Amino acid sequence: MIRVIDGRGSGKTSKLMEIAKENNAMFVCSNPQAMEVKARAYGISDIKFISYHDFVTSYEPGNIVIDEAE
Repeated sequence: MIRVIDGRGSGKTSKLMEIAKENNAMFVCSNPQAMEVKARAYGISDIKFISYHDFVTSYEPGNIVIDEAE
């Protein structure tokens, strides 16, 4: 498990997106559509985003990255 702990505006989310991309992992977050827009703004593509609700109710085994897990 990898945890990224840092202050607001420090780049935690972009670091997690890079980890997700490198590991072909699903990115679990509160607002998948907004995160997809954010990823494109960072120049990061090829990440599958899923909401917390969808993750809990329909997750299939595989690599995951969870944003705001705390």
